[in-house]
Amino acid sequence: MRYFALAALLCTFAHAQDKKDQPKKDAPPKLLYAVPLVAKVGEKQKLALRGKSLAGVKEVKADGATLKVLGAKAAGVPNNYPADRIGDSEVEIELDVAKGAKAVKLIAVNTGGDSNTYELLLRDDLPAVSEKEDNGGFATAQPMPVPCAIEGTIKSERDVDVFKIEGKAGEKFVIEVQAAQFGSPLDGFLTLHDADRKLIASADDVNGSPDPVLSVTLPKDGVYYASLIDAHDLGGANFGYRLVVKKGK
Repeated sequence: MRYFALAALLCTFAHAQDKKDQPKKDAPPKLLYAVPLVAKVGEKQKLALRGKSLAGVKEVKADGATLKVLGAKAAGVPNNYPADRIGDSEVEIELDVAKGAKAVKLIAVNTGGDSNTYELLLRDDLPAVSEKEDNGGFATAQPMPVPCAIEGTIKSERDVDVFKIEGKAGEKFVIEVQAAQFGSPLDGFLTLHDADRKLIASADDVNGSPDPVLSVTLPKDGVYYASLIDAHDLGGANFGYRLVVKKGK
C-alpha cells in the first residue's frame, strides 16, 4: 500500500513539474489599427500594427500582400488613454502591397494563437494629399482640391485640422472621415463653415459609426472650410485618418 501511495505521489509531482517546465503562453494577440493608417499600393513601406498582446508576435500572416516582421515590443498608453482603444503593444512590419490590390488582410500570431483578422485601409484612385501643419484655423487652412483624400493625424489633444474648399452655389459635396472603421482611436467630429465663418453643416456619429459623413449642397459661390477634431478633444501620433472629399450627385 505504501508503495502505491509513494508511486502516486511521485507521479503527481512529476506531472506538476512537467506543467511548471512548459513555457507560459501569451494571451492571444489583438490587432487594432496601423500607423500610418493608410497603406500605399505598389510600393514597400514600414507600418506599425498597434494592438494588445503583440510584444511576443513573431509572425504576421498576410492575404493580398507580402511582408516581413521587423520587430515587436510593448508600447506605453499615452496620457492614460484606454488601452482597449489605443493598444499596449505593437509589431513593426515591412509591407509590399501589389499593384491592383483591392484588400489586404492581416493576422498576427504569438504563442497564444492567432489574432483577429485586420483589414488595412488602402489608397485608391483618388489623389492622395498629406495633411500639413499649421492648419489649425481658418487663416491657415490647408487648400483641398476636389476630389482628393487627405491623409492626416489629429496630433495632440484639442488639435484642429482645417481645410479650404472652393465651390459654386448648388454644387453637392460629400466629405467623409475614414478612421474608426479601420481601428483608429479617432472619434471624429466634422464641421463645414462658409467664408463668413458661418456654420453650414456638422456631423458626428453616422449609422452607429464614429466616422462622420457630411453631404451638403453649397448655398453660394465661394470658399468653405472643413474642420476635423476628435469629439473628446483627444489626440496623438496614433490618431490617424483619411478625409475624402468629392462631388456628390
